[in-house]
Amino acid sequence: MISFILLLIFSTWVLINRFSEGGKVEGHPLGMPRGTVRALSTIMIVAFPFGYLLTGEAIPSLIVNVIFVVVAFYFEARRSKEENISQIVDEMKNPNIIIQDVKTQKYPLYLPKYSVRFLLVLLLFVTLITYYIVPKVPFEATNTIFDLLIIIILFIIGASFRSIANSRERKKIKEKIANMDASLTEVEIVEKLRLEETSWLKRKGRNILSTIMFIIVVISLICFTFDWNVLIFELQDYELSVVGLLLLLINAYYGFRD
Repeated sequence: MISFILLLIFSTWVLINRFSEGGKVEGHPLGMPRGTVRALSTIMIVAFPFGYLLTGEAIPSLIVNVIFVVVAFYFEARRSKEENISQIVDEMKNPNIIIQDVKTQKYPLYLPKYSVRFLLVLLLFVTLITYYIVPKVPFEATNTIFDLLIIIILFIIGASFRSIANSRERKKIKEKIANMDASLTEVEIVEKLRLEETSWLKRKGRNILSTIMFIIVVISLICFTFDWNVLIFELQDYELSVVGLLLLLINAYYGFRD
């Protein structure tokens, strides 16, 4: 229940900022700051065990697995190459631009920088404290090597698709550079590439993918809350359900996103 309360609070905050003057961020999914959808999904997942702690039920191992994956992802270096290149070019052109960019830059959920990371750490800390205060609530220990392999494989599959997409993008960039005026400086070349508009298909693809994964997270957590599930197949000690499959897809998504 706490996850859905946080969803309501942050969704309202994000929508208010998104549709306010200057709130739209061009070039990012749904016109919101980069990482907003992932931040909201991650917060919901990390906060989800509180419902089990309050009711005294065992926390499913699948939820624990997903929490490890999303937290590990979120504490990676999340700055994209595109952002690094933009800053380098601006610094070379005019160092004063960087000061202004930092002031106007929007971060996930329209919150100050590092706010989401701080909130995730706080949620994990409170979860552990609550767990020790209410020791009767166990974590289900049903993880197997097969479970971990599936998580790793799906993450690698997502990362592989990302690698292929990046490779194709690099090839296109090299072709564009080869066809540019040879008199352009390196800074002018990079800036020209940076100012090129992202294709309609790529923009819409990001929007659709982000929306689908957010819906999957919400549906999965709702199904867990009301214990709605359908078993797909069972192999010895391993069971794969519809909800389990949906949550496992998150690993592939986090591997795919940079």
